[in-house]
Amino acid sequence: MRRTLVAALAAGALALGCRSDLPPSDALRLDTAPAGGDTRLTLIAPPGFKLNARVKPALELSEGTVLRFDSPYLTPDSAYFTRPPTALLAGSARRVRGTLRASICQPDELVCRSVTQEI
Repeated sequence: MRRTLVAALAAGALALGCRSDLPPSDALRLDTAPAGGDTRLTLIAPPGFKLNARVKPALELSEGTVLRFDSPYLTPDSAYFTRPPTALLAGSARRVRGTLRASICQPDELVCRSVTQEI
């Protein structure tokens, strides 16, 4: 009985922390800029959302290479990026194609949401 009550309370708290106003599935923006002979990719979260830094965003390129986004600029608890994370793609890229995976949340949410987006 006690376990059931604890589980019910935990589920209720989790539900209160979740919101239904998710951004569109293509809301994450990927900016590209030359960086010497390479390409710097910058991941921009939708307005009002934060990118989870504990689960690093990743871009799996169509040929199988996985790029992890990172930034030294984090919240004091190291949970979120305070500036957009970047990744370096070797070579000059005219068009980046792949699957982007990130974890985002609104400032007052208790649980972040996974987002998968085709680029």
